[in-house]
Amino acid sequence: MNSNRKTAIIVGVLFIMALVLFLIGQAIYEPILGSPDYLDNAYPNRVIVIIGILLEFISALAVILIPVLLFPLLKKHNEVLALGYVSFRLFEAVLLSVAQIFKLSLVNLSQEYLNKGGVDASYFKNIGNSIQSVIYWIDHDGLIYLFVFGIGALILYSALYKSKLIPRWLSIWGLISAVAILIASVLATFDISLVFAMLLVIPIAFQNKLWQFG
Repeated sequence: MNSNRKTAIIVGVLFIMALVLFLIGQAIYEPILGSPDYLDNAYPNRVIVIIGILLEFISALAVILIPVLLFPLLKKHNEVLALGYVSFRLFEAVLLSVAQIFKLSLVNLSQEYLNKGGVDASYFKNIGNSIQSVIYWIDHDGLIYLFVFGIGALILYSALYKSKLIPRWLSIWGLISAVAILIASVLATFDISLVFAMLLVIPIAFQNKLWQFG
């Protein structure tokens, strides 16, 4: 097995791990933090919430490892694109980590709310709404995250197209998907659903599998 193929397999495994851990983590805490009564429920269920968020932190770590592993391969063909890709993926991981920290702060907010005996509920809800608004913009389905993800994907598939490390048709497919994600993230500013943008990530996920076993 040559080094390029070995790297591709590791990257494919990391991509799957990041996706699976994110989905599991979100499924664990979302019913609690996403409910209207999260101030009443987040702290009493803090162990479950923290476990879910920790899984997403590990997912963010995988996001960092992917460009680190790909950098030596991409650098041989275009160092500027390689550095650009690493930079945007690191930025992506930072956004995800910050989002998780804000989610953890909702647990602390719930604790303070319960310690006050539910008094000044509107005050705590206003703080919670502010925290959730930040999460809305930078989490996996947020506008800022999708924009950063789209640029990172655009740089990656531009580098892969130039280097011919994967079949050209896969690179073109990735470029089209990346551009579509960027367009969708911009359209989201006009209240167009981000579900469309998230669906566009599927082709990129499929390409990772093709590259892994190709």
